[in-house]
Amino acid sequence: MSGGSYALVLTGDILPAFDAATVWPRLAVYLRLDADKLQARLVARAPLTIKQGDDLGKLQTLASGIAALGAETEICAPDGRGDLFVVLAGGARGPVPRVFVDDRIERGLWPRSIQVADVGSSQWQAYSARADSAPPPPPAEEPVAAFDAEAQSGRDTLRSYRAAPAVDSGHSLAATATPTTDALGALPLPAGATIHAGFWRRCAALGIDGLLIGLVLAGIQVMLLSGTLVHALQGGRVEDLASLIGTVMLIASLAFVGQWLYFALFECSSWQATPGKRALGLKVVDDNGHRIGFGRASGRHFAKILSGMIFNIGYLMAGLTARKQALHDYVASTLVVFRAVEPGNPPPAQRPPMPWYGWLINLLMFGLPLAVCAVALVILGGASTGLLSQISTH
Repeated sequence: MSGGSYALVLTGDILPAFDAATVWPRLAVYLRLDADKLQARLVARAPLTIKQGDDLGKLQTLASGIAALGAETEICAPDGRGDLFVVLAGGARGPVPRVFVDDRIERGLWPRSIQVADVGSSQWQAYSARADSAPPPPPAEEPVAAFDAEAQSGRDTLRSYRAAPAVDSGHSLAATATPTTDALGALPLPAGATIHAGFWRRCAALGIDGLLIGLVLAGIQVMLLSGTLVHALQGGRVEDLASLIGTVMLIASLAFVGQWLYFALFECSSWQATPGKRALGLKVVDDNGHRIGFGRASGRHFAKILSGMIFNIGYLMAGLTARKQALHDYVASTLVVFRAVEPGNPPPAQRPPMPWYGWLINLLMFGLPLAVCAVALVILGGASTGLLSQISTH
């Protein structure tokens, strides 16, 4: 997108008395964009700068034309600082001029804790933590001048949806997919309940994978051990025992290599998920939401050893961290997200519900063992009490 003294920002809001169902299709025609491209490149990423230039009059005319269709815009005068991406409703939006962000925060429309990132950077941070952030607003007891919608603010930010005397016949924004807007795909996925899978859903997926792997290994064990074990027990010779030990070691090696290839090959495939994760609507991606390669998938699998070594605390981290990352996810820089999440696109509007079989698997994996232990303790407690009473009577 070319630079300029002024920037026209599409806020993504609908003006009063208009309906979104008609505004966006009409705006797509006005801007000479395909309706799907308008949604994906502009509306889903709004607020964002859609045009920059030095001719304020032309931008005001364009803004008036957009306002006549029912969409809100604002005109900013960038001050030379780089544009920013912001996180709104769990998704990355922008880029927008720095003065636009400053103005929205000063007017109380956005919190000072909003996450922002410079264009070209992969680091998100709170706006208030930046050294170049605007100072906080004055205390509530001090009078604050009301925002004047008819004039420029201190940063030349205009509410520019007011009707202009002349409205032109439309503008082509077919080239809006610029490196700055496409840079959204290079930013780390932000935290969000509709983006990242939680602990219990991942447990259910692991339960399905464990069942599949267990069934295959059980079949291999039956095929390899049945004959060897019979000969070893009947003959009792050293050669038979050595053969039995060799078979056990072979099965262990097959289990180790098989589990590695199972997880690594499935997670780097077009599925981006093992059968268990796919059944729960999940996939494994890199920090930016893209498909991972075989090397990273292998590193993630072997890093699970670390997650298990510390009393499985590494696995429990998936329920405690902001982006639901287990320890092995941190080591491999990976995320487990819902299947609908795509880099550069807004996150799904709703978090998919846990399938019924997911809860059933978790109940069998965790609830059943706990119930068995509880019953065993009750039985042992009763037996101990009876034994003590018999001893006391004698």
